[in-house]
Amino acid sequence: MTHFLDHYTLRYTPLSPIHIGADESYEPGNYVIDDEGGALYSFNSQTAVTGLGEKEKKELLTIVNGKPDDLMLTKVQAFFHKHRESLIAYANSPVPTANGINELYEKRIGKAAQHEGQGRRVINKLEIERTFYNPVDGKPLLPGSSIKGAIRTALLDSINNGKQLNDRNIRNQVLQERLLEGKFHTDPFRLVSIADASWQGSQNKPACQIKFAVNRKRKPVVKDGLLLKSQAEANNLYQLLECVSPHHYQSFTGAMTLLNTRSINLGNPKLPKQDFHWSIKEIAKACNEFYVKLFWDEFYAIKDRGYLNTVWLEQLKDLIDLIDNDLSKRLVMGEAFLLRVGRHSGAEALTLNGIRNIRIMQGRGQPAGWASQPKTWWLAADESSSNREMLPFGWVLVEINPTEPDTKLQKWLESSHDKLTTWMQNQLVRQEMLKEADKERQEKLLTIKQKELKDALEAEEEAAKAELKRQEEETRLAQLPQYEQDIAELLNAKKDPNKKDYLVLIDAVKAGQWQGSDKQLVLEDIQARMQDLKEWRPTTNKKDPTKDKEYTRTIEVIKLMSS
Repeated sequence: MTHFLDHYTLRYTPLSPIHIGADESYEPGNYVIDDEGGALYSFNSQTAVTGLGEKEKKELLTIVNGKPDDLMLTKVQAFFHKHRESLIAYANSPVPTANGINELYEKRIGKAAQHEGQGRRVINKLEIERTFYNPVDGKPLLPGSSIKGAIRTALLDSINNGKQLNDRNIRNQVLQERLLEGKFHTDPFRLVSIADASWQGSQNKPACQIKFAVNRKRKPVVKDGLLLKSQAEANNLYQLLECVSPHHYQSFTGAMTLLNTRSINLGNPKLPKQDFHWSIKEIAKACNEFYVKLFWDEFYAIKDRGYLNTVWLEQLKDLIDLIDNDLSKRLVMGEAFLLRVGRHSGAEALTLNGIRNIRIMQGRGQPAGWASQPKTWWLAADESSSNREMLPFGWVLVEINPTEPDTKLQKWLESSHDKLTTWMQNQLVRQEMLKEADKERQEKLLTIKQKELKDALEAEEEAAKAELKRQEEETRLAQLPQYEQDIAELLNAKKDPNKKDYLVLIDAVKAGQWQGSDKQLVLEDIQARMQDLKEWRPTTNKKDPTKDKEYTRTIEVIKLMSS
């Protein structure tokens, strides 16, 4: 039975930093760099709310409610930098930054870069371009479109076989249709399906790093005795890029599916030509013929300029260049192949041998020129001013249906970067410690709030009881005779709390507060109060009765009763 689909598992191992743009950036409003470990921690608005205390939240709210201009942005940057430890506790996993980027961040965060005409401030946005990633888990992703594009270039180069074109102004689409002997509906790449490659790297090391992308001249140019720099280098222009790290073996896994229609083609005009129904071996062969030569040509050229990390190059030579090496054999057998993907792969990796015609930008005011190769490289560096120990971008090894790991390559990638493993462990421990510390702080705040709530509830309960008692007292008083209501009102309103109640009532009687029977009833109440206090004394044993207060008060009440 004829089968029409051939499925292959592809394992991808980055050999140099890879950046595939995601049209998204880390901005100082959603990341901080911890100066202790040079780690970038990204976060979202919910993280900020969780990690900040009430005082800090109010401070941030005051800042963002201000005029939305560059000054407000610098204040937000400075605020997050100041409170970075609170944010780190709830941020995403740490991403290591190059030393120069950490220093740049510390120097510029929350400050204006310069002033333009009329004193206008130019903000240091410190944006770092993100590499393509899975939005679900935040891990990097190699999009199938990028992989397929790189394979397509190699296959087109194989078809062209170094032939030159008379018409160098031919459009790319027309050129591809000519090489593939057909238009869209017969494009043989419709038979090739490549899935996105998902991250499978170790959790013990960071998946990405933040690097400078710097521009350097390919050949030394001397003018007036001075070695000229590229325009970008002369103006200290660089990019800040998040790159997939070349520190994990088989860190991505994806799949390729080939639609096998050779048995039914038979000159069908709706299908690609027979010659363009590639097998996986033919694809691997074309990629290796195109990229392996480019790989070594570029690396030795970069090395000759002194830019390259030579230790890294020598290790790769041992892995790939030696004929008796296992990986070299698998490249020859078509069991593995090289690709170059992503930003700064270089114009050679995007154009075909024989018809390569690259636009070269000249100095300001000068027309662009054309050449068979670029004049500069973009390289991954730890410092914006680096001129050595740099790496090219975009190289990746692809293994087809691997059954056993390449132990030599795996050992180099995973054991030669122990510092990153230690770094990752230290940062995760620090992040967990900060999270625990913030958890304790939150628990203390919760305890305080619970006590405050308890006190507030108890106070509210007491107030309710007092109000109920007051209402009950009002109800009771309303049911009493008028004179008793008057007594209660007088006693509640007395100004001197130390003055005895019966004295207040005596003063009120003398002032004419009551008449008739009410007066007599009040005086009887006064007598009862004095008797309870054992101060009702109708007689006295003192020689001078006027010095006996209880006696004189008693006599005064008796006289009032009889009046």
